[in-house]
Amino acid sequence: MPAISIIILLILSFQVIPVSLGIDRHKMNVFHVASSIFLLILGQVLLFLLGILLGDKFMYLMSGFKRFVLFLGFFIIATRMIMEAFEIRKGKRTYLLNKANQFILPSIAQAVNTFLTGILFNLLAFNLLKGLIYLSIFSLAFSVPFIFIQNEKQSMLAVSLLYMIGGGTLGILSFYFLFI
Repeated sequence: MPAISIIILLILSFQVIPVSLGIDRHKMNVFHVASSIFLLILGQVLLFLLGILLGDKFMYLMSGFKRFVLFLGFFIIATRMIMEAFEIRKGKRTYLLNKANQFILPSIAQAVNTFLTGILFNLLAFNLLKGLIYLSIFSLAFSVPFIFIQNEKQSMLAVSLLYMIGGGTLGILSFYFLFI
């Protein structure tokens, strides 16, 4: 699997952080915390898979415009991440929920960029199983530590900065696709 695909999957796994900050581990038992983490990861993986399946149906039509489609798609996703960074900084993109079943909708909402990336990944050479494993591991690695961080202004600034760095990196990578 190319390193650029792994970097993109790493950046996409940042999306579990705002929802992870909203998990109140003090009001939930261990089972509910674990199931919340599972739902976050499942939302990422299922939407990525759905994007792969949907892209498999029509992205072959774009093979002549591969470079431009990859550039435009990843640039739009980078822009969305940077715009979300400002919302996170204001505290609008965090979820303060204390039941595991309440995390289904936020985990799906946060994974929209992963869905779009799944569509675009049809134009890249990558191994689907490895991609799903990488996405799952990265999402787990970002969701667990942020459960233990308090949902305060400093944590919002850190998450916002992480989103900005991820969006900027993805924006730079989008220009790479334009020139390959």
